[in-house]
Amino acid sequence: MPTKKQPMPGPRKPVDARSVTSEDIAAHLDAFAAAGGKVEVLGVTRVLKRVDEVVVSPTPPRSRR
Repeated sequence: MPTKKQPMPGPRKPVDARSVTSEDIAAHLDAFAAAGGKVEVLGVTRVLKRVDEVVVSPTPPRSRR
């Protein structure tokens, strides 16, 4: 059975990142899911597991001049 082609989405409008709220994000995710999109939730990476560990540098970083 042939699949129907979806129209290309239009160009995105520039968004002021400071004006995006959690409600906006939730609405975008709902629209994405309604359009058949799926969000893949990844597990915690090794980096995130070690966030609380203190990293001790053997020498202080040199300043750039």
